[in-house]
Amino acid sequence: MLRGESGVRRALEWADRHSHGLERRGVLLFAGVSTLYWAVTGVLAARKLMWNDELYTYYVTLLPSMRQVWAALLSGGEQTPPFFYFATRVSFDLFGVNHLSIRLPEMLGFWVMSACLFVFVSRRTSSFPALSAATFPLVTIVYKYAYEARAYGLVLGFAGLALVSWQSAALGRRRVLSLLCLAISLSGALSSHYYAIFVIFPLALGEATRTFMRRRLDVAIWAALVAPAAPFALHLPLMRAGQAYAGAFWSPPQWLDVPDFYEDLFTPALVPVAAILVLGVIHAALVRDEPAPAIEAAASAPPSSATPSSATPAAEIVVACGFIVIPVVSVVLAKVATGAFADRYAVPAVLGFAVLAGFGTAVAFKRHPVMRATAVGCLVGWFALSQAREFVEPTGVSLPVSRLTIDRPAAWLKAAPGGQLPVVVADSHTFTVLTHYGSPEIRARIVYLADADLALKHLGHNSVERGMLDLLRPWFRMNVVEFEPFVAQHPQFLVYGDFFRMAFVNWMTPELQHRGMRLELLNREGDNLLLLASRHEGEAAGSSARVISPLEPSSARLPPPR
Repeated sequence: MLRGESGVRRALEWADRHSHGLERRGVLLFAGVSTLYWAVTGVLAARKLMWNDELYTYYVTLLPSMRQVWAALLSGGEQTPPFFYFATRVSFDLFGVNHLSIRLPEMLGFWVMSACLFVFVSRRTSSFPALSAATFPLVTIVYKYAYEARAYGLVLGFAGLALVSWQSAALGRRRVLSLLCLAISLSGALSSHYYAIFVIFPLALGEATRTFMRRRLDVAIWAALVAPAAPFALHLPLMRAGQAYAGAFWSPPQWLDVPDFYEDLFTPALVPVAAILVLGVIHAALVRDEPAPAIEAAASAPPSSATPSSATPAAEIVVACGFIVIPVVSVVLAKVATGAFADRYAVPAVLGFAVLAGFGTAVAFKRHPVMRATAVGCLVGWFALSQAREFVEPTGVSLPVSRLTIDRPAAWLKAAPGGQLPVVVADSHTFTVLTHYGSPEIRARIVYLADADLALKHLGHNSVERGMLDLLRPWFRMNVVEFEPFVAQHPQFLVYGDFFRMAFVNWMTPELQHRGMRLELLNREGDNLLLLASRHEGEAAGSSARVISPLEPSSARLPPPR
């Protein structure tokens, strides 16, 4: 038994020696991970149909000029700064208008964040912990924003650049360039999404810690940290327009948003993190505490080599912790001022967890390169495995809109009674998707009935409804009409939509029932229903359809907002 244990230990020590040699090729390893990232993300982005929020990006970006983009944003129906649309327009100009090009800025932003995490951690540790930091976001829920045509991937990229720029400026590395990059990256983050202002918070905490420890104010860094004041002032008219929607925003902040954020962030990462912990315990039980002979010499090498350094500045730890608490700060401010919060508004928090994952790997496995390599292998392996599953059997994460959901209503309408009755789409998400992807026959018949007062009455919010009237009708040229005139003119019409998952934006059927209209179920598949709405009961007499009971909102958690 002892002889067997000795053999296992020798094998692990051999693996340590070879892992130490591999760790010296950190840049090459990161290039390999980057290749995997671009290959997987490119396929996912190219095949993914645009869902409701991405269609907002599409239609605003395709407005004839940035002047019109600004005018459309002044409607308040879309609360994203114009730089995001400018970046998407550049991508369209370079690569054409397609599913890949509309998501290319976000793909690039996510990769830039990973590269910055690698650089940030590698300056204090070695290549494997740096790779753990760079790959950690890939196994969290944040990865889906790498191929989402919304601003969050850009925010992550600018946040990563700001993090590395702050570190470089503090270290005195190309200081003027680093300060300039810090100011530009923070301004770029705020110009991509207004909630990106919270990226300043962890950097200010870290700089305050550094100021306290040095007993000296670094005026240049503080000046760079307040640089976003300029784009903030520029965007004030747009922010005021968006703030007009905040009083009845469809996703008001709740204290439960804080634990929900962390739960959603970490749930996809449970398996690789658990695997790293279990393998670490097994390794510790089999290997002696003292370092292997081949590693001892490297342990005295300077931090710039492949061996981890034990001296990580407190300011950098504080910065990481500051990123981690961004969701808490965001919810507090939303409660006090903005009146709106969704998980994705706080996604830069993943940078803090990634940095601590890298530093933690370096400390926990300081003397054992094989375990540092194992941590990277678990993260990269789980990323590859989980995305392979998405290729084989897509979920709503990578394919929120399927071709089946687009084709189904066309088949149902062919079999529906009433000839060419208009089709009222009950929820805004289904309406935008069918307007964009539906067949010409569907697009000619569908209509969305809007009424901000009725939405507020039934749902307690009307920001989506106001956006339909202020943005989608005049700027996207979609068939949005007022509820009252339509119902008065049409004694009978069809109603189609996602009645359960999208219950949070469906006030129409409760209002129709409240007015005594007869709703008959014609077809159903999952959450999608096709109903026949009739003003007078006698009109549907003898129909084989049955009268449905009042539709109850789904108890499932609501999808995140734009």
